[in-house]
Amino acid sequence: MSASVRSTAASGSQVYESRRAVDEYLLFHYGKEEDLLPLGLGPKDALKFTERSVNICRDHVLLDRQTPSRALDLGCAVGSSSFELSKMCDEVIGIDFSQHFIDAANSMKSNGKMSFDMLVRGQVYKQCETKPISDDVDRSKVTFMQGDACNLSNELGQFDVVFASNLLCRLPSPRKFLQDVPSFIRPGGYLVLISPYSWLEEYTIVDEWIGGTSHKPESAAEVTSLLVDSASDRKLQLVHREDISFLIREHERKYQYGISDYSLWKKA
Repeated sequence: MSASVRSTAASGSQVYESRRAVDEYLLFHYGKEEDLLPLGLGPKDALKFTERSVNICRDHVLLDRQTPSRALDLGCAVGSSSFELSKMCDEVIGIDFSQHFIDAANSMKSNGKMSFDMLVRGQVYKQCETKPISDDVDRSKVTFMQGDACNLSNELGQFDVVFASNLLCRLPSPRKFLQDVPSFIRPGGYLVLISPYSWLEEYTIVDEWIGGTSHKPESAAEVTSLLVDSASDRKLQLVHREDISFLIREHERKYQYGISDYSLWKKA
């Protein structure tokens, strides 16, 4: 499946087609600690975000091992969470709207590591190399493809785990996404929904925001209402919820520190 046109236009999505974005996310997903926090300061508990987020899922998910298990990683970026999911599932499909991200993820799949340019400051860059993908990852289990999370093909089939990390508030149609995604989950399967709810108009028009407005301020409560009140054949039950931190380096003295709402849902 591929998608050359987004289901709803969002100019902000173009930022993820830049070389700088790819380099920042390679550092975010596969960076060495001495590159992520070169000055020795900062919240170390916010590192290894993709590994920690999949580990939480692994701790709470029970898979039927009589049939091959499948995971769908939506908004997979440069692929680290897909590789982590392959430790618990027999097949993983990673989808991202950015073709540049998918190209980088496929390079990591082919080579196990890759070089990238890390911004130091201004116009100063340092060439770095990602940490290699660990030997306990079977990269052949993972397939990456470009696609639109708001317009997924039914040909994908159903999955035991659908993983959507820091994706919801970057979608043009997050309500449609929450309405459609249960149909891609097998009965007894799980949805992992992680979001900092950082709504911005360049990605999502205000009418599409889930919470974040004076009328409905609480995003987590609104998400819960949308998922719990879905049609009976798509109904999801909340299994676990916690906060999870993450850190994205912009340059050696500037970072994005975020705290996402992590919720795990089981399909009846």
